[in-house]
Parts: sequence; structure tokens; C-alpha cells
Amino acid sequence: MKYDLTSIGIYTHQQYECIYTTIDSQKEKNAGAFAFIYLGDDKVMCRIFEGSKTLKNIQETREYVVNVTQDPMVFTASTIDKLSDEYYTDDEDIAILKDVPSYMVIGVDEIEMKTPEDFPIKNDANIYFIYGTIRDFVINDPSVRPFNRGFSALIESLVNASRCKIVDGEKRKYYLDRLEENKRIIDKVSDENTKKAMDLIVKEYEKN
Repeated sequence: MKYDLTSIGIYTHQQYECIYTTIDSQKEKNAGAFAFIYLGDDKVMCRIFEGSKTLKNIQETREYVVNVTQDPMVFTASTIDKLSDEYYTDDEDIAILKDVPSYMVIGVDEIEMKTPEDFPIKNDANIYFIYGTIRDFVINDPSVRPFNRGFSALIESLVNASRCKIVDGEKRKYYLDRLEENKRIIDKVSDENTKKAMDLIVKEYEKN
């Protein structure tokens, strides 16, 4: 089945930060913040490092839920703490966030392990490429939009660009280093419009 994820601002081959919820064989629910990539039609993928409870549950059940939200507390609790039961719906066989603006139930098609040698990263752990098919797509709030890190990187670069004009020395070097890192993020995860905006910021930096 084909799904039109553009209705909530998700476009192919861009990267969005979402909350993944899973459940294990003991019915214990778990949440984690991970990047989500839409491949088109009903196909999706994600990359998860080994050692994650989310990865273990996905390997066990071959299913996970992608929750689309911009709730800062949900992202924070899912990353540095265990999301409490009050955040989930009462469903016993699936983990879905309560009152989430939109979610997708994903069935796993293939799990491919990549070593650091196969996929150069600053980490010694293996990383797993997980390919899946959307089984269900629910929109509870039509105004929902996923979070893309590139936009945050763009805003930070704009703020730093204004400050870079009035500093020198180590602080200027810091802003230039941040510019390089933010451009790397935007080139990796953002749309063409954000990339063009970043190019304008780079040119502005070069004037100073």
C-alpha cells in the first residue's frame, strides 16, 4: 500500500527525529529517540546501534511504532530516562504513545548489521540498518510536523553569524567550527531549501 507521508511533512530520503516505541515478550514497553527515514510508498528504514533496548525488542518482535511528536519532555525522558507507563495507551500488545499527533506501525522486513569498518563512525559498536514496511498510519492532529535537526542547525548558525561579526580569536574559531558541523548536519538530513539557506549563511561568514 502507498502512503502519503507528505501530508505530515515527511519526505523521502530526509531524516526526522521521532520516538520509537517497542514492546518485549514480557509486555514491557520501551521508548527511544531515533532518526526515521522514509524510502517511499510504504517502505522505511532506521539505523540503531547495538546495545539499545529498542534494537533488542525490534529483533525479538519484528515490529516497532514510530511516534511523530515535538514534545520536549517525551524526547528527554525517552533518551535519559525510562518513559513511564502513563505516557502509553492501554493497548497490551503494542506500545503507542498516548495522545501522539501521528504514528506509524512498522513491520520489519530485514535487519542488516554493519561494523564500524563497513560504516565509518566514531564508535566501536556495530550499527544495524533496519528496513521495514508501514502497516498502519494514523494522523490524530493534521497540523503535526516531524522534527528535523537541520532546521535547529540553521537557526543556531544564524545566531552565531550575527555574533561572529563582533568577536575575534578563539570565539570566532568556535563559531566557524560550529558552522562546519551544522553544515554537515544539514547536508545529511535536510531538504534543498534548508541547504540553500545554509549556503547563504556560509557566504555571510566569508564576508567577515
